[in-house]
Amino acid sequence: MTGPAAADTTPTDVRSFDGTRLALSVWGPEEAPVVVLVHGLGLSIESWGEVPELLADRHRVLGYDLRGHAQSGDARSGGYDLEAHARDLDAVLTACLPEGRRAVVAGHSFGGGIILATARLVGTERMAGVVFAGSGGSGVTAPGLPARRLPHGVQAAAQKGWFRVLRVTALVGRRLRPVKAVSDRLVRRAAFAADAPEDAVAQVRDSFLTTRPLALAGTTMASVNHDGIRLAPYLDVPTLVLHGRNDPEVPPDDLQELMTALPDGEAVQMPGAGHMLPLLHPHVVAEQIARWAARTSG
Repeated sequence: MTGPAAADTTPTDVRSFDGTRLALSVWGPEEAPVVVLVHGLGLSIESWGEVPELLADRHRVLGYDLRGHAQSGDARSGGYDLEAHARDLDAVLTACLPEGRRAVVAGHSFGGGIILATARLVGTERMAGVVFAGSGGSGVTAPGLPARRLPHGVQAAAQKGWFRVLRVTALVGRRLRPVKAVSDRLVRRAAFAADAPEDAVAQVRDSFLTTRPLALAGTTMASVNHDGIRLAPYLDVPTLVLHGRNDPEVPPDDLQELMTALPDGEAVQMPGAGHMLPLLHPHVVAEQIARWAARTSG
């Protein structure tokens, strides 16, 4: 490491419960308050943009790539379900936090669902606080079809069908990478406000299309079939929710349900912002995470 704001040149490996290798990047002084960043589906730690560097002058920042994503290894026996992703986050916290220390854990998009699942699975002993940046915690079986409103058998059938469709789509998408106009239009609609810059859209598109197809399909299934609002009561630490008013993935009704279910929650609205808050609004996101770290450090 060349300075307090420089990332480690070689990611450190953390081994999860099933032996899956998780690539970890580290910024900032070792004794500073710890912030752990969890990225979203089909992305990588790079989707946090400048946030790690902006925090690194006064924080120890840890970020890892989800299993099957970017520099992390493919899943071993644990697959790509939500529990496996939750156990990965627990493995990172256990390996990187000295005994008695806690971290502010920040999740973007599906990263928020992973944090909620971790709270249910192992509790919040290692979390001082939580920040959701572009994450609402709701669960769906398919876009626009809420999972918690369907009978269990119908949910299971829908999820099985969607897994097959998603895996085929991921495979086809990799072969159609030159068709950038189509893929960029889909990415822009799903993740960005209308005026988002082209280079940011291209970065997210390339990240999606280079994620391994099985990991992308399996993690998508984990993201669409869970009900994060049902898990929200397990998150018994102060939780900050940063919400872009133009976020197509987190509608206002989902945000309201999440805030009602959280034991200790605060919402900050960002006018004109879409879903990719860390990438497009890094200064605001870093400032809010630093504020939350200062609030919970005691």
